[in-house]
Amino acid sequence: MPLSVKLAVKIKQHILFATKLTLAGGALYVAYDSGLLGNGKEGSVALGRAKDAFPPAVEEWMKYFGFQLPATPKIEFSPLDAWNSALVN
Repeated sequence: MPLSVKLAVKIKQHILFATKLTLAGGALYVAYDSGLLGNGKEGSVALGRAKDAFPPAVEEWMKYFGFQLPATPKIEFSPLDAWNSALVN
């Protein structure tokens, strides 16, 4: 293989790695910023915010693409209440 092709392959590998690293760092930042990496109370509040924001966002995208999804089930679960529940009870 010519040297220029080998160099192009190496550059592509580095660009792909940098892209993956950037996406992972962004996901970690969003999780930290929204409170998911904090204590149980912060995580519970962040989960509640996500539950409130997710259905309108999906509905907006479904209108945009013209799809219809079935209704999402209601799940009443609080990680804060379930934490160490086996030891407390």
